[in-house]
Amino acid sequence: MIADAQPKHCEFAMLAYQLLVVEKLVSIEVAAESLGLTYATLHGRLNGRTRFRAGEIRQLIALVPDPRLLQFFADDSGFVLARRPDGTLDETVSIRLAVAHSVREAIDVMQVVVASLESGAYLDHRDRAAIMKEVKEAEGAMATVRMAVEKQPPLRG
Repeated sequence: MIADAQPKHCEFAMLAYQLLVVEKLVSIEVAAESLGLTYATLHGRLNGRTRFRAGEIRQLIALVPDPRLLQFFADDSGFVLARRPDGTLDETVSIRLAVAHSVREAIDVMQVVVASLESGAYLDHRDRAAIMKEVKEAEGAMATVRMAVEKQPPLRG
């Protein structure tokens, strides 16, 4: 018998665990306080014993500025995540930075694809996963370019 995949709430708990416990982006104590939870309650959420509530997820996303939290919810949809252009920069600089970032991401895709194809005639599951990771990042970068261009006021003239 083949084991079923983990429930989605467990996958989210594993991601939150990775960000808070392994990568230590925010301490568990600070996260628990920000979410209005005790340390023990948050620990239960991170271990998948209890589920995160919608409000807690929103607060966690605001507290831990990591795109993987948002990407988790967008993965099974037709949506692409885009980073908002930096509001402290003028529109022209914002567009230039967004385009430069999107070009770097496209190069990353190319490098992973070339390396994968050079290692064999077929792409295995690891190759596909690496390529798809880079493609998602490139898609997000291109969506950010679109947002930066849309924010640009029309030229006068």
